[in-house]
Amino acid sequence: MPLLISFLLPFGINYAIFIIIWAVCFFAFDFVRKGMQRMNNNKWSYVLLLFFFVHLLSYFFSSNKMDALNAIEIKLSFFAFPVLIYSSNYNEMQIKKIIISFVSGCVLVSVINIFRACFLYFFQDFNAFFYSEFSYFMHPSYFAMYLVFAQLIIILFYPKWLSHLTNLNVKIGFMSVIFLITIFLCSSKMGLITAFLLLPLTLSIVLYNNGYQKIIIGLLIGLIVLIGVAYKVFPTPFERMKQAFKVTTSAQNIDKTDVESTAVRILIWKESVKLIENNILFGTSVGDANDKLIEAYEREGLEGALLKKLNAHNQFLQTFIGTGIIGFVLLLLMTIGSLIYGFLKKNYILSLFSILIIFNFLVESMLQAQAGFIFFAFFFCILTHYNFHKLNKTS
Repeated sequence: MPLLISFLLPFGINYAIFIIIWAVCFFAFDFVRKGMQRMNNNKWSYVLLLFFFVHLLSYFFSSNKMDALNAIEIKLSFFAFPVLIYSSNYNEMQIKKIIISFVSGCVLVSVINIFRACFLYFFQDFNAFFYSEFSYFMHPSYFAMYLVFAQLIIILFYPKWLSHLTNLNVKIGFMSVIFLITIFLCSSKMGLITAFLLLPLTLSIVLYNNGYQKIIIGLLIGLIVLIGVAYKVFPTPFERMKQAFKVTTSAQNIDKTDVESTAVRILIWKESVKLIENNILFGTSVGDANDKLIEAYEREGLEGALLKKLNAHNQFLQTFIGTGIIGFVLLLLMTIGSLIYGFLKKNYILSLFSILIIFNFLVESMLQAQAGFIFFAFFFCILTHYNFHKLNKTS
């Protein structure tokens, strides 16, 4: 089940049936008592479970019971995955299969998206090489995040885990090119930022530690040339970045009727902070959080945000609005806390995952959408339970 979920994550389907089957199999056929002991020994389980129960308790203080129930349903992953993953005792080969299956799923979806865009362009005269038109299975921001994480896995672990394969460097190169092209065509601003920051830095550190210092300079030059060519051939993603930078530098002069994504986010964040200041201890309750935001949009005349009934578009603010200081602190533990924990335990992929999540949490309420909360809860539990850097090379 975890291998299947991992492979299907990039397809954005409903995973509830897989989690239910996994839970039934665990309680029916596994060593439940030993599993519960392993879960209790992992202190991160208390953080995730408490995060879930804070949302559950908030239901009783919500006026909008339907939204509250939806929030609890979404946060069930923070109950199910700690129980199922922290209680597990997979061997090295099983863990590698779970992680590699995720990368394989990302490769398959990327190839499907590219071929689909080519087909539409050549046979139906439709340009699907940009943003939501390109990313068919899920929102491009989430898919770009998946691809950055998959590429980090390739850089850090594929040379060691798959050293027995013939032409491994060619296969790694092919997947990397596919991922970079897809990230670029997704045109997610945060996807491009995290890819530009994390991937070259991680690759440079790996090359430096393996004694390939001269190659780093060549790669940097190649990256600059590639960006220049991409700017000429596909200028649209760069235009999105320019517009975002322009809006950010003039944040005090944003028109409240503006519908540009960065402008709307800045306006929303200002109203979110006001809500937090008025409900700092216990929040507005998870069921009423979005209703309070919509009331603020209507009161302040934020037409773009009101039209689409947008959430806070920042998970830290969204959680603080709904659950108050307790939920916010728990979210900080799962992000900044896991970042520090990863460095202390030399679990560097956990630290990189945390950085990736923090960046995306800053501009998206990721835990309000399935593509976000399943990805986060699933890999957070995997990464805090198993240190990939300690897995030996296995043919």
